[in-house]
Amino acid sequence: MDFDSDFIDNGFVDLGSVLDKTKCDELIKKVHGTRNFGPELFIDEKQHRINPRWTKNNPGPGINLTEKFDLDFIENNDSFKNSMTRVLGPDYKIMHKSFVVGVPTDWLPEWVKNDTEDLMDANLGAWIKPEFQDMTYFRGIDFHQDLIDYKSRLSDFITLYVYLDNVDMKMSPLMIIPKSHVFGATKFPHDLKIELDTENCLYSDTRGNTTNLNYKFLTGNSGQLYFWSALTLHGTQAQMADKSRISLRYLIERSKISGEFLIDKFNETINFDLSLDSTRNYLEGVSKPTHGKMLKP
Repeated sequence: MDFDSDFIDNGFVDLGSVLDKTKCDELIKKVHGTRNFGPELFIDEKQHRINPRWTKNNPGPGINLTEKFDLDFIENNDSFKNSMTRVLGPDYKIMHKSFVVGVPTDWLPEWVKNDTEDLMDANLGAWIKPEFQDMTYFRGIDFHQDLIDYKSRLSDFITLYVYLDNVDMKMSPLMIIPKSHVFGATKFPHDLKIELDTENCLYSDTRGNTTNLNYKFLTGNSGQLYFWSALTLHGTQAQMADKSRISLRYLIERSKISGEFLIDKFNETINFDLSLDSTRNYLEGVSKPTHGKMLKP
């Protein structure tokens, strides 16, 4: 399958290990030099109970570790540039980028383990000290579309992931469901029945449509690039290794110039909504997370 049909049919592309591994290693060392990775990352329990921060606890302008490093070896890589130009147009724009840390269970204080044990979205930002919230920290996350954070926005952007570490099955590899854009934008949590033994899943929307799909684990080497549409379902299991997985996550949007690019052809194949005024079936107007069933390793 060629690049164009791979993206249009699957909503997902594996670009391979195209980055300089030495530069990836150098970047990881610089990131590790910014803090002690481990239990020291977490806020004091009493402070959290008195004043929990359920919002604005993730990287943003001025509070983003990516702003401190030169990432040209990624963003000016030919595979990165050529792919984004083909999919999004020549003046594509990086909307957001952040370092993402897959957090080993051993790092978590016992009270944080208890708080987050059954969270569907185990983003740990609310439990991280404010000075360290310039990265995103996860302990597994249920399948979702990245449109989840963009109410009423057309699915005119993609997510691109950079593995800086070598990622095996114990390192919380990404899990992707190719072709899961088939029903367009659907609310989180999604109606999925997962078979861990066969890597099959049954996906249903709220209109009575159902399809059988296969998911895949994205194990890969340092320097690996993957990208997918804003409508492609993906998640991770909890980190089982005793060390972190550090990756880079980019959100990149379509060029504003006229023309038809692969993202447009992709969206034209979908016979359902490409945006939602409400992206979640829970948390609407509520900032504190509620509990659900997360994927278990």
